[in-house]
Amino acid sequence: MGYIQGEGRQQSSLFPPTLEELVPEDHLVRVIEAYVARLDLQALGFSKAEPLKTGRPGYDPADLLKLYLYGYFQRIRSSRRLEAECQRNVEVMWLLGRLAPDFKTIADFRKDNSAAFQATCRTFVQFCRQVGLISGQLVAIDGSKFQAVASQRKHLSLTKLKRQQAKLEAQIARYLAELDEADRSEAAEVVDRSAVKAALQQLESRHADNLTAQALMEVQGLEQFVVGESEARMMRTHQGARVAYNVQNAVDGEHGLIVHHAVTQDGSDNQQLEPMAKAAQAILAQEELTVTADAGYSNGEQFQACDDAGITAYVPENRGINNKGDDTPLFDRSAFSYDVENDQYQCPAGQWLSLKQVNGLQRIYALRGDCTACPLKSRCTKAKRRHVTRHVHEAAFERMHQRMQVHPEMMVRRRSIVEHPFGNLKQWILGNGRFLLRQLQGARTEMALAVNAYNLKRAINVMGARRLIELLG
Repeated sequence: MGYIQGEGRQQSSLFPPTLEELVPEDHLVRVIEAYVARLDLQALGFSKAEPLKTGRPGYDPADLLKLYLYGYFQRIRSSRRLEAECQRNVEVMWLLGRLAPDFKTIADFRKDNSAAFQATCRTFVQFCRQVGLISGQLVAIDGSKFQAVASQRKHLSLTKLKRQQAKLEAQIARYLAELDEADRSEAAEVVDRSAVKAALQQLESRHADNLTAQALMEVQGLEQFVVGESEARMMRTHQGARVAYNVQNAVDGEHGLIVHHAVTQDGSDNQQLEPMAKAAQAILAQEELTVTADAGYSNGEQFQACDDAGITAYVPENRGINNKGDDTPLFDRSAFSYDVENDQYQCPAGQWLSLKQVNGLQRIYALRGDCTACPLKSRCTKAKRRHVTRHVHEAAFERMHQRMQVHPEMMVRRRSIVEHPFGNLKQWILGNGRFLLRQLQGARTEMALAVNAYNLKRAINVMGARRLIELLG
């Protein structure tokens, strides 16, 4: 029995198929077509949204936007690859009406419309809110590091430069010692003086460049700098230290749609709870909001700010533990009872610790005398007297602790909501989780397109393409 045979290449057809016949009614490109058709590109800020009256006609921004949305949906981000898709991909031919812009036109459109892409992403979130895909009952916040274009080798820091300076000075000293030894022993025929001098000159040039780089960084107050991508930062990731950006996501708990995202230069999440929660609250237009995040977002000042804004946060506390240095625990702060009226602490031995000083957001309490005669000293402190710190927003920490005690399941819900979108963004849309565009603006442009593609995919999975096309129409 033979194989299934294809149609002969020379076989003629009385009625050749049209592009319309080749694209199913519930195909992705029809969703993108309906979505872009409802957008006011001029209001969103796209360049050339109004055609010029003179000169050669340009490409409609709507067509290029469709191309990028399709590309990011299909993990095709390169402008050269998108150019090739226009000439060979039937789906793209249907979407663009057989237009085939060159890669430079495609790349320039992405470069020139960063703010417009971000506005488009927010517009789709508002649409999802209107059709009930986003409930706003619970929002989970998390951050993840995405690699920048620049490599780790391009990263400079004052610490690294000083280490290099010491190595260069040692090498220079070794070459000078070799020349001196050659002069003393009159063994010039053994040592190639011209080669040594050339190497010495090269080392001295590198040493001068090193000192110049250090001086420039100190004048500008920089602790680190990435050559070729000055806005990227060295950050700790699961794969070790990488030049990266910290991407923050606020994800709705109903269907896992991303309500708000931000690309930051902060290496940690400690300062991101308040801005992300307030941004999500503004987008959802709610007076009250419930958010959850992991212990990396623990920040008393921001806990208080969220409470003041009507945002109920569920975040595990991340505070230091008092120990002897050998992991033997000493009396924790919780062993000391606080007297609110007199603003003082009572220790386990019954002594009172009064306010000694205020250091930033920390209030420091200590005993008036010392703890030498206290029978509990070995279990309390190794210093002469015990100090207890109280955060200015300690009450906010206590409220957070009580909330987490009542609802410990919030951490399980947080994981199930927010980690799925990051997995999709890194592996499905951005491929290797690395940006193609340089600097903060480029990273924000790419992330806006990636988030828009992710939200579009989620909406299709939840509602179905046909229903979504109806609602977009």
